[in-house]
Amino acid sequence: MNSADTATLQPPAPGAPTPTLAPPGRIPALDGLRGIAILLVLVVHYFTIVPGPAGATTYRRLQTLGSLGFTGVDLFFVLSGFLIGGILLDHRASARLLPAFYARRFFRIVPLYGALLASYFIFRAVPGLTQTNHGTYFWSPLPLWTYFGLVQNAGMAWVHDIGPYWLGATWSLSVEEQFYLLMPLVVRYLAPRYLASVCLGVILLSPFLRLHALDDAQNDLAALFLLPTRADGLMWGVLCAVIVRHDAAAAAIRRHGAWLRAIVVVFALGFIAVSPLDLGAGARPVIVYGYSLVSLGYAATLLHVVLFPEGRLARVLGFRPLAIVGVTSYFTYLFHTPIWYLLHWYFLRLPPLHYHWRAGAVTLLAVFVTFAAAWLSWRWFEGPLLRWARRFSYG
Repeated sequence: MNSADTATLQPPAPGAPTPTLAPPGRIPALDGLRGIAILLVLVVHYFTIVPGPAGATTYRRLQTLGSLGFTGVDLFFVLSGFLIGGILLDHRASARLLPAFYARRFFRIVPLYGALLASYFIFRAVPGLTQTNHGTYFWSPLPLWTYFGLVQNAGMAWVHDIGPYWLGATWSLSVEEQFYLLMPLVVRYLAPRYLASVCLGVILLSPFLRLHALDDAQNDLAALFLLPTRADGLMWGVLCAVIVRHDAAAAAIRRHGAWLRAIVVVFALGFIAVSPLDLGAGARPVIVYGYSLVSLGYAATLLHVVLFPEGRLARVLGFRPLAIVGVTSYFTYLFHTPIWYLLHWYFLRLPPLHYHWRAGAVTLLAVFVTFAAAWLSWRWFEGPLLRWARRFSYG
């Protein structure tokens, strides 16, 4: 979600692992994948889970087709694992790895996240807005201090509440930040030859941890929101970063590219076939094995566009408007829900429920406003911050 500045394959530092076979520089297809991820999130939040007109069968059928939009977060996880894992591998031997990495992550993540928290405290002082939807935008038993420590995902599992809706999307941000805190230490101090095995071990362990949280702990939010239970997507991404930086492995995949394409095609067809089943993020099959399969499919897609950059899939995903949506996705992810709430309250004085065409029109307006605000944020706030953060060199 917040790695738009890292959609590149960096040249390795002296003493780093074998360089990747993929071309250096920015990879537009990865920005396009991030664009797909945020569009999936918008579909599920703005449409799929929103009640519509009573008896509107066509509306409900269309909602069902978008039922897997929640997997956009899993695509974000795979991308983050790949991009962050790649940076860490490329600069593993640098004495400045940890300070430079954490400094860059701070300036990428915290300023915009701080703006979201500020908006929460500002708008909860608006009386009419505070009462909308029974106060759920701003009130929750979840302690607010958890948001300042980026441990709200653990807090959500502990109190069994998703927190104020205004800040609801930040659970996945906290998962990623905890990953960012731990992964540099793993890459720095673990011998590279063991990293792939660690990735595979975590990938295999995560679904068992989800099953334990669901059945033994009777806590579906722990299954959904904790780093150990959702680490398989992130580690699939890291494993992909290891593969493209290993000459023999990358060359073998290139020679047998038909198999990789087959996995991507089967994943796409399976995605389409399963959509009408109307499975939600908390459905038991999704929790037990769905997230693992989805992460595998997204990882195969990522590998394909990186190892076959001239292929048709990479060219399609590199479509410039889609790539721009991906580059600006961090703002979109954080602020799409607050903007949606605000516009519905301002125009209709109602929560965003699509009982009438006017509510649907306001939601469409929210999409355009969010994209425009995201571009402005990238142009005048996030982009300049990232350029400044690059002063923290890996050496």
